[in-house]
Amino acid sequence: MAAAFLFAFAFGLITTYLWVTRSHRTTYLALAEYWVYLPGDKMPSQDEMMTLMVRDNPYHRRGASPIGPSEGLLFSDVRLHSALVLRSKNPHVFRPDQFDDHMHPSAEILDALKESKSLLKIRYVSEIPLKDKRHLQFLLHAADSMSELGHAKVIFDLKQEKLFTREELRQMLTRNFNVTGCDLHTQVVWKQSGRIGRAETRGLNKIGLDEWQSVDLELDQQVIATHVFTEGIRSIWERAELSDGIEIDAFGDTFRLQFEKMKDKMTKVKILRVQAL
Repeated sequence: MAAAFLFAFAFGLITTYLWVTRSHRTTYLALAEYWVYLPGDKMPSQDEMMTLMVRDNPYHRRGASPIGPSEGLLFSDVRLHSALVLRSKNPHVFRPDQFDDHMHPSAEILDALKESKSLLKIRYVSEIPLKDKRHLQFLLHAADSMSELGHAKVIFDLKQEKLFTREELRQMLTRNFNVTGCDLHTQVVWKQSGRIGRAETRGLNKIGLDEWQSVDLELDQQVIATHVFTEGIRSIWERAELSDGIEIDAFGDTFRLQFEKMKDKMTKVKILRVQAL
């Protein structure tokens, strides 16, 4: 009898603990990740990366560094990860151009991918809501520094699903002292299946938001849908929060984006034309 009581008591404690921890478990997830394709199979020195990013950063402006004290704290942040992936063990990740049909790499990028023997993954992942976007500033400069040290020619933005050359990255950092804006981290793609299509976002995961996917649309709605999605991203990027809906002015009309949270980490979006009273 005593044994049965103790068993029931212990089972109750375990059940209560699991319920409490599950009920308090956050659903927030911010994930940004870059792959730097290297011609060799050795990871560049992280000490040299830190020196190049901070002391010898080539993108200083008027004595100010794009990697200041607040970004520098991320060097020791446990949410920052880096790893070397060898082509010999993971050949499939060396053809990201085959991941989806909206990527159209140049011949230069394809040649560089063929020559790569390894890639360096640089990732920042947080289950704690972020107060700012310094991680985006840090990651792009980290990718640039590792590209310089490792003689890389190609970088892949995993969440934006975009391939670009080292020279394109260099130009981006030269033109933009602050590289946390949405235009540099997101895109809207059009996915077509037969006579219907959908607009979808790429890159919102970087700031802890689920990606958007429109309801099925007619093919002639592609231009409106992608434009309204792009403007919608701009309107919510700074505060990194999503309300029930937002209104966008475009093409002489007002459109409302109405959001519905889905179970698969995707936000379903209806695009409604607002009728004037």
